[in-house]
Amino acid sequence: MKPARAAWLVSCLCLAAPAFAASPVKHRVVIEGMRFTPQVVQVKPGDTITWENRDMVAHNVTAKAGPVRSGDLQPGQSWRYKVPAGSSFDYLCTLHPMMTARVELAAAGKQPHKPRDPPPKMK
Repeated sequence: MKPARAAWLVSCLCLAAPAFAASPVKHRVVIEGMRFTPQVVQVKPGDTITWENRDMVAHNVTAKAGPVRSGDLQPGQSWRYKVPAGSSFDYLCTLHPMMTARVELAAAGKQPHKPRDPPPKMK
């Protein structure tokens, strides 16, 4: 491939990358064994979270502060929530208040936080 053509191709791919990164993502939280898994969901505005109750009893998703409320989800039911711009929030199952978790909202234009690799060991 000629250098000018390769440079053009690379620049096109770099310009397109932000469009792909900004696409909404679908997240899933499983309710099972009296817990939410994962405990922290890292999202961007526009993403969708689906909570799926795989437990043997009813549960709900209720923000500790704010309007997020699923209503009771019977075993086998699920509930979807489209994440608006705003802030992160903690939530719980009001039927079983020891069940808690968090939705962590990334700032606009930033990717959700991903854990870094541990630092290399010193020799």
